[in-house]
Amino acid sequence: MRARERQQQNLLRDVTLALTPMQQSETDSRALPYNRQKTDAMTESYSDQRGLSDITSRASGDQKNSPDTNPPVTAWAPSDNAAGAAMLAYLRDLAARNRFTGSALVVRRGRVLARFAAGWADEEKRIPNRPDTVYRVMSITKQFTSMLVLKLRDRGLLELDDPICPYLVPKYLKTCPAAWRPITIRMTLTHTSGIPNIETLPGYLANVTRPTTVRKLIRQFVNLPLDFKPGTSWKYTNSGYVLAGAIIQAVTHKPYGVVLRKLITKPLKLRHTGYSRTYPPRGYAKGYVKPGSPAPLLNGSELFSATGLYTTVDDIVRWDRAFGSYTVAPPATVKQAFTPQAKCPPNGCLNLPSSAYAFGWLVDRLQGHRLRYHPGLFMGYTAMNMYLPDDDIQVVVLSNVQDTDTAGIARHLATLALDL
Repeated sequence: MRARERQQQNLLRDVTLALTPMQQSETDSRALPYNRQKTDAMTESYSDQRGLSDITSRASGDQKNSPDTNPPVTAWAPSDNAAGAAMLAYLRDLAARNRFTGSALVVRRGRVLARFAAGWADEEKRIPNRPDTVYRVMSITKQFTSMLVLKLRDRGLLELDDPICPYLVPKYLKTCPAAWRPITIRMTLTHTSGIPNIETLPGYLANVTRPTTVRKLIRQFVNLPLDFKPGTSWKYTNSGYVLAGAIIQAVTHKPYGVVLRKLITKPLKLRHTGYSRTYPPRGYAKGYVKPGSPAPLLNGSELFSATGLYTTVDDIVRWDRAFGSYTVAPPATVKQAFTPQAKCPPNGCLNLPSSAYAFGWLVDRLQGHRLRYHPGLFMGYTAMNMYLPDDDIQVVVLSNVQDTDTAGIARHLATLALDL
């Protein structure tokens, strides 16, 4: 029995660890469609899951009950791990009280402590969420966009303190506003540009279901007055990341999604992670404002490089661990990605506990341990990615119900992981 447990734990470690430089096999990392999902939640046994799912998923609970009283749930944790058992008890209780719909994964030093899913990916078709369900993760996208810029900097295609205007004219703008001339690429990634947030504009919110272009996105905010002089303050803005995506396309002469796949998702084997100008692969979790209330069907071209990523909890953990193994980038670049770039307001960046903002990461400490994390929230989805680099702990909570407290859930799970 002990030998089998060790073998299982080793296999879990192998499939969860980020790839080492020795693993060079070429495979396509574009997200795979979930065509095998059954449409009847009562018959869904999760026996068709692949990869990590084969090892960690076990059906739990009576799925014949209505979703309001007993959401479909699947969960697994090592039987001898008290912290993992506490995590699953906590998540099951939330699901039973309709306070968690989505997927969650907690990994510590390559060992899966908890892997859990609850609720419906599609209420109408009765497709349950699974541990490997694909979600939109909204602003977690910013970690990926920032890393793309850092990698392009490493390749000599740009510098962080370059002004943005030469990269935008004439491909995206005929002329650059005078107020934009001091703005640098670094400022677009650290929310210090002063450019108003496109997400708050009525015109943007009214058109999130319709296809658009990068030029049209930029035109929505190009003539607006700045919120402050560039480089003098911090204010969250998706507009800066739209511009960063435009710059990525300008210097590579390739679409954002292609660059993402070539530089990040393919080499790291993030098989279910990507960006689509339309919608994620078939079977992804549909967004809900609250259970029973579908959110608008978001078009990927409107979200772009600020909030357009889709992925799974497994891929995000692999992404986090790629920082610790330096497979995502060299040590100096990884260090820079986590290094504070702008001081947070007194109430924290995004009103979350944090002292500073790095490149797509909030900077904080949890029980004295270094914490890097970022939330995602928009029209039907909420997400949290927490990474404690010194402890090799990853906590990912993804939900397709907008009012789910993914930040609070992830922080509680991270605290339990530290208490081991």
